[in-house]
Amino acid sequence: MFKYILVLLFYFCSLSMAQVIISPYVVYIDEQDKFGSYLVQNESNQEYEISVYFKFGHPVSDSAGNASMKYYEEIPDTLPSIVDWIRAFPRKFILPPRERQIIRMTVRPPSDIDPGTYWARIITSSVPRARSVDTQTSGVSAKINFVINQATTVLYRTGVAETSVAVDTLFAVLDTTGLQIIASIKREGNTPFFGDVDVVLLNNDSIMVDTKKEYINLYFDMIKKYTFPTDSLRAGNYKAELTITHNEKDDIPDSKLTQIPPIIKSIKFEIP
Repeated sequence: MFKYILVLLFYFCSLSMAQVIISPYVVYIDEQDKFGSYLVQNESNQEYEISVYFKFGHPVSDSAGNASMKYYEEIPDTLPSIVDWIRAFPRKFILPPRERQIIRMTVRPPSDIDPGTYWARIITSSVPRARSVDTQTSGVSAKINFVINQATTVLYRTGVAETSVAVDTLFAVLDTTGLQIIASIKREGNTPFFGDVDVVLLNNDSIMVDTKKEYINLYFDMIKKYTFPTDSLRAGNYKAELTITHNEKDDIPDSKLTQIPPIIKSIKFEIP
């Protein structure tokens, strides 16, 4: 029965996320205009209860390059959070079928903050107003209310904002899961870095044999891991070339950050 409930839970959660759509997923606000907005759309045929709140969080990684999202219950003063400065209007509302609602936000920061970029995660919670799912097997029943939390980002930028990255270390590890190209990436400046990472594998004849591409949001230093299957890799000498390209304006058209040139780093290694 519990397996059946889990399948139902996965199905309805996926369905709800497809029916309540949020755009854009990054809202940009600066000191000239301390207002921003985003859109919540109900693409379903039922009403949803919507609520909006803010949390501070950012991606982190362990020493092996495994990534996760870290949220803070208590936010240290040293972190660039706007959770205490930002308000959303409306914060709670009913969204009828096939309707949309603009959420407006205003930021009121202290007057003495340092230049740079501050942020929060926007949590948009949606609950269908239809009756909860009732499952019953062998006299055991469960009522499930589905609450979907979608997390997007709001950035507040003030003063001179700068960003770049540096690849501190790049190395290759061969294990049972495949070939791991692991990069220790340091964020520089006072602003998160948004861009693309391209990792290309070249054989001894400089012919590309495989490639990986990833979009990254680098709020702080991270270790990134790129796994390549080894089934088609013959023994010999190889080179991995990592290119990081800054492309913030693709997702944040209003950004005033200066585009920086691509960062390229490579390593040579041998597959026995």
